[in-house]
Amino acid sequence: MNKKIYFLCGLPRSGNTLLGSILNQNSKINVTANTILTDVIYQLHLQKKFEIYKNFPDERSLNNIIKNVFNNYYEDWKGSFIIDRGPWGTPDNLKLLKTIIKKPKFIILYRPVLECLASFIKIEKPDNIEQRCFELISDEGMIGKNLNSIKNIIYNDEDYLFVNYLDLVKNTKIEIQKIYKFLNIDYFNHSFKNLNQFKVNNIKYDDSVLSTRMHKIRTKDIKINKYKIKNYLPKKIIDEYI
Repeated sequence: MNKKIYFLCGLPRSGNTLLGSILNQNSKINVTANTILTDVIYQLHLQKKFEIYKNFPDERSLNNIIKNVFNNYYEDWKGSFIIDRGPWGTPDNLKLLKTIIKKPKFIILYRPVLECLASFIKIEKPDNIEQRCFELISDEGMIGKNLNSIKNIIYNDEDYLFVNYLDLVKNTKIEIQKIYKFLNIDYFNHSFKNLNQFKVNNIKYDDSVLSTRMHKIRTKDIKINKYKIKNYLPKKIIDEYI
C-alpha cells in the first residue's frame, strides 16, 4: 500500500466523529469510521486454532494473507494518509498489528468514563440505565474494549499522542496542529466553523441502524454540550466508576 496508516484509539462519545470531520477536510487524509479491519484480520489469525490448520501449519502463507488484506483494504481510497479508528491497542490486536507495522503511531482521544457513559444514556434513554452502563463498560462493551485498548497502548509505551476531549473542543486548532506534528504531515488550514457531517470515501454514517443519531455533530461551531452527570447516571454507577 502506498499510503501511510495511523491509528485513532478513542473512547466513544469523546470527539472521534468531530475529529474525523475536521481532519477529513484535508483531501490527503482519511479518518475512518469505526473500523472492521481489526475483526477481519483477527478472524484470519484465528484460523491457527483450527484443526485443519494445525494439521498443516503453513504459517508463512497465512501471515501473507493477513498482511495483504491489511495492506489492500484501503487501496482504492484517495489521499496519502489513513487514520484507522478502532481498538487497535487491545493485547491481541496490538500483537497482530505489530507483525505488520513494527512501530505504529496512535492518537488516543480520551474523555472521563463517567462523561462517556452519561452521553450514551442521554442519547439512548434506555429503560434499565444500570444494565446499559454495565454493558458499555464490560470488557467487550463499546467503552470497556476501547478503554482497555488505550490502557494497553500506554502501559506498553507505544508511540502515542494523548488528546483530551475538553482540549479538542476548547483549543481545537492547537490540538489539530499537535496531531499534524505528531504524524509528520504538512499542516492544512482547517475551518472550525460550519463543519460538515462526517463523511469519508464518499460514505456517510447510517445511524438508522442504531435507532439514535449517535454520530451527528454540531456543524455551526465547536462547543461543549454542558450537562450534569448526576442527571443521567444513578449514584451506584457514579460511585463505582468515579
